Amino acid sequence: MRPKIISLLTGCAAAASLAGCSTIVEQRVDAGLTEAGVPAGIASCMAEIWAEDLSVSQIRAISNFAGQVRSQDERLTVGRLIGHVREWNDPQALGVVTSSAARCAFN
Repeated sequence: MRPKIISLLTGCAAAASLAGCSTIVEQRVDAGLTEAGVPAGIASCMAEIWAEDLSVSQIRAISNFAGQVRSQDERLTVGRLIGHVREWNDPQALGVVTSSAARCAFN
């Protein structure tokens, strides 16, 4: 009986840890998008979706692009972001970015 309880607690701890990671990813995406020039409300909305639906590597690639835009003292627009993701040939990432932009623009 004891191993089942330990297994259950380990599973709960892992789930809580993953939920915490998702929150951190969401906060970082939100801050990065906002710093790059995406309006705060849209950035927060998109970050919530991206944290759930994109992989860390996909988010990191977007973050790198946003950093490049910031380093050039330019503003990241949603259209520019979608155009960049389109170039990856990653239909899943493009779908998430595009649909989140549309959803968040009307939120």
